[in-house]
Amino acid sequence: MNILKLFKGTAEEVRLNPNIGTFSWFLHRISGVLLLIYLFIHLWVLGSAQSGTAAFDARLRMVQSPLFHFLEIGLVFVIFYHMINGLSITVMDFFNLSARHKTLVTVSVTIFAVVAIIALSIMLPRALHIPSGGTHAIS
Repeated sequence: MNILKLFKGTAEEVRLNPNIGTFSWFLHRISGVLLLIYLFIHLWVLGSAQSGTAAFDARLRMVQSPLFHFLEIGLVFVIFYHMINGLSITVMDFFNLSARHKTLVTVSVTIFAVVAIIALSIMLPRALHIPSGGTHAIS
């Protein structure tokens, strides 16, 4: 199966119907694929425990690099976007609000932005190894 055939309809849909709902749908699809990729990487790291402590520790050291800390921030963004957009779609379907999809997408994007700013303010200092202000020396 050709993987590009799966996304041929996606590109055509975005080109033919360029509105906020289409872009939301496109981002939801991309975030789902990114979450699937993360799942495989996560299982690969956890699966290394089958090869013994040394192999597991080596993989854990690899994913504790600064690059992976920034990728974790991206992962949080992808998770929150996919979750909030999925909840918006669910609300739209169950309460027959498809006529208000632009409003729901706007509310979803606003909620995502607030959550992303909060997550970024918590995770970025950790990724950059900036010590928190509340640390005290233990004597």
